[in-house]
Amino acid sequence: MFDHNPGKTERVEDPLTRLHNRESYFNLLHKRVTESALNRSTIALLVIDITDFHRINHIHGYEIGDKLLYAFASLLEGVRREQDHLARIGDDQFVLLLRGVMNRGHARLAAMKILKLLELPFELGEIRININVAIGIALCPEHASEPVSLMKLAERALLLAKMSGNLLEFAPEYEKDELSDEWDIEIELEDSIEKSQLLPYYQPKVSLKTGKPVGAEALIRWNSPSRGFVRPDLFIPTAEKMGFIKPMTNWLMNAILRQSQEWTEKWGPLSVSINIPPLLLLQPDFTATVRSALNLWPNSNVTLCLEIVERSLVSETEYCFQILSQLRAMGLKVSIDDFGTGYSSLSYFKSIPADELKIDKSFVEDLTTDRDNLNLVKLMIHLAHSFGMYVVAEGVEDLPVLTALKRLNCDQIQGYIFSKPLPHQDFCSWLQSYKGIKGEITPG
Repeated sequence: MFDHNPGKTERVEDPLTRLHNRESYFNLLHKRVTESALNRSTIALLVIDITDFHRINHIHGYEIGDKLLYAFASLLEGVRREQDHLARIGDDQFVLLLRGVMNRGHARLAAMKILKLLELPFELGEIRININVAIGIALCPEHASEPVSLMKLAERALLLAKMSGNLLEFAPEYEKDELSDEWDIEIELEDSIEKSQLLPYYQPKVSLKTGKPVGAEALIRWNSPSRGFVRPDLFIPTAEKMGFIKPMTNWLMNAILRQSQEWTEKWGPLSVSINIPPLLLLQPDFTATVRSALNLWPNSNVTLCLEIVERSLVSETEYCFQILSQLRAMGLKVSIDDFGTGYSSLSYFKSIPADELKIDKSFVEDLTTDRDNLNLVKLMIHLAHSFGMYVVAEGVEDLPVLTALKRLNCDQIQGYIFSKPLPHQDFCSWLQSYKGIKGEITPG
């Protein structure tokens, strides 16, 4: 059994690793932060997350996964000094609390030692497994002088490490009021589904060939009782950081499948698109979650389309393709979203299981004034068509851009030229009354 309890601090063990569990760790954190203030000493908090641990469970099984967690706990034990504390606070997340550090350099050294030890694979019987981790670091009192703040900032540093692809990151600098506001958003957001504060909005998509509506992209909106409508670029990153993006996306998927049953059939079959965050696509239960929603809300007139950003395909490409193929076999469509803004690679086009390529609005908005953009969009459309995909251009706001896209043989467009994102009943009314744009695009 590991001994992670210097002094007389009461502990509750994680049954698998025998480390402090989440509850025990937070009690320790409060005590050490108080101690830091009294002694004017510095403590460092390292939040360590095993990257893509679910893939290990998927490939090798949960028994091997559990053995790996125990072995990883043993490795961290080799880094922990006698006065430090080690805890497992999530399925694949650990915390190392360093007491009496001098500065950032000492915390970085501890993190680098962990990374160095991970250069060798874990040997579990006949199985050898290499793992990668991301580490977020926050210092008390440099970054925060109370335990909740310190933990929040360490978790934010971890998120930055994951998003940037770096192995470790230190906590970003925040004004006290800004950080407090973010916590208030988190508290409100946790109850947003239960209190019916989230709303699906729909932005129409129109065929450039027929002039008819072909569906819509579903976007989530949050109507906070204290803030009114909160911008998605504010609350969605917060939802990702706090682990709320999964229930939020699942809720949206079920909501749009339910509401789409009310859509008119005058335009023929339609589709509804939903953005799938990269981490959600890699979850082992994602396919089952989608299947459950489809079974609950069957609709022969509306096809669900999953929009996947390019960076989803960079890590675990083979596994992603396998999942996307399974989803397409269930009758769904797959769209590559924001094409050209991320990690574009021609190598995956020969085998990518996708139906649609979506050109980012940053290429579209300057189409008539920037010849380079025009040539890039022309190339993207040709590339997609060569591999059997149709093309959607987003962010179309004026007739000259629409006309240029039509000449380039783009298949579908969406943007303010037709409509801003609409609440459900307004979108239903738009579908009923749509007559096209006179002189340029008219329903055929």
